[in-house]
Amino acid sequence: MADFKDLGLREELLSALEDEDLERPTALQEAVIPALRRGTNVVARTSAGAGKTLAYGLGVLDRLQARGDDDANGEADAGAVPLRLLVLTATGEAADHVALSLFPYAQAVGLSITVAGGSWSTAASGAEVLVTTASDLMGAVRSSALKLEDVQTIVIDSAATIAELGDWESVDAVLDLIPRDAQRVVFSPAFTLQVQDLVERRVKRALSYPAESVLAEERGSTSGSVGYVLVSEREKIDVLARQLREPRDAGDSPPVIFCRSDDRASDLAEALSIRGFVVGSSGDGDADVAIALSDATREEMEKDSDGPLGQTISFDVPADARTLTSRHAGDVDAVILVEPRELPHLKEVAGQALLACRPVPLPLDPSPATARLTAFRNEVRRSIREEDIEAQMLVLEPLLDEFSAVEVAAALASLLRNRQPARAPEQAGTPAQALTASAEAGAPPAAWSRLFVGVGSRDEIRPGDIVGAIAGESNIPGTKIGKIEIRDSFSIVEVDAGVADTVIRAVNGTTIKGRSVRVDYDRGADRARRTGGAMPPRRTERKPPRE
Repeated sequence: MADFKDLGLREELLSALEDEDLERPTALQEAVIPALRRGTNVVARTSAGAGKTLAYGLGVLDRLQARGDDDANGEADAGAVPLRLLVLTATGEAADHVALSLFPYAQAVGLSITVAGGSWSTAASGAEVLVTTASDLMGAVRSSALKLEDVQTIVIDSAATIAELGDWESVDAVLDLIPRDAQRVVFSPAFTLQVQDLVERRVKRALSYPAESVLAEERGSTSGSVGYVLVSEREKIDVLARQLREPRDAGDSPPVIFCRSDDRASDLAEALSIRGFVVGSSGDGDADVAIALSDATREEMEKDSDGPLGQTISFDVPADARTLTSRHAGDVDAVILVEPRELPHLKEVAGQALLACRPVPLPLDPSPATARLTAFRNEVRRSIREEDIEAQMLVLEPLLDEFSAVEVAAALASLLRNRQPARAPEQAGTPAQALTASAEAGAPPAAWSRLFVGVGSRDEIRPGDIVGAIAGESNIPGTKIGKIEIRDSFSIVEVDAGVADTVIRAVNGTTIKGRSVRVDYDRGADRARRTGGAMPPRRTERKPPRE
């Protein structure tokens, strides 16, 4: 494995990496940083957990020079700074996370960084590095608060998620405004048709990661499995402690914990010791737990132990298939603590390592089950197994910084189980009975209806605002709300056809973020299907956006 020094990074960045106790790049970082330093376009299939933020951050920041005094005092407007690196994210929360991750490295090379539409005091026009959503960026551009003619690199982070949350048209609009010779970087957990189309049109002569030959060969029959527990960063210690309290046979070796860095391992050892756990070596039968060095492997530790190694647990998700295999291959009881945003990455690298991912239940005390609760739990299980819930994880992620995953799930369960029955006469019975019937059916909705919602990106509307309005006004669960496309002055929302009338009656005439909203069936889509042609623009008068 290479060292960061081997990648040719500037001394300022190497010092910042040393301060963060980072010595070795992940497989992604090792592959793409050299190309990014040269100004090459890069397209990578990757997600949180692979080191993606540092991959594009280090590679691009290395080639951007800080402004000299002459530039700072030149012809630019007072307070205005040429924007040089633009990072587009799926949500405002993700923008904050990326900006905080990049801050020490931007500061090391003398570049200022901020978030548009967030809680940062520096204005979007006052920083060389800007992290934002595409819709917030277009709002700043339309208000003449920001210009994009000096952008040298644009990064589209989590492209498929941006498209899924309905902000894709804004991404295309942004690409129309940046210089044609700007470096273009696309990182995406999956390459949907929308993402592939954009790459083909907008990102020419790009380095692809993984290489096509690797993609073709990486899949095969699984040779084992690895368990995972979905958990927020804040509750990892508690979950790990609960796992360590599970009884083990006398003489068995203690569980071995892997962390992403040695400093992280040291902090974890101290935290477990405070809680009364005995931290020892991997072969010490009297120890409660062993903490491995960041570059240790299961095979090496087994050679150093007198007997078989205990259960292996990754406190941090492995960055790549190589790390996953070195830690957990051959351990049928292996467990990884993974944050919701990192789950797509774990499934990706596990597939490359020919390991199946399986959720592992927390060791909780069983409670008596009733038929109604069993039906409800079956419905939740069906949703987890059959529905695409990655976007919903992103919506809920900010709550996991305030509450545990169990608390968030309990609150959502309470909202769902206590909701009022739908008003339609054919939907009689209690919510619990409806859940029971749904669980017995065990199938996704048969059809979706497209609804026109008369607010859009110029009203500063986000998908979460629309979901909240629909769920709050019509008392329907989020599972009955599908794809949301936010256009400039309106939005298109897919809902379960069975509740479409209910949604229209409940939401039409209400307000979303202070704007009165009209909701109706998307007549334009219906006509397009009948005629098979393109539709003229909707001729509906709209009030100008509020300043």
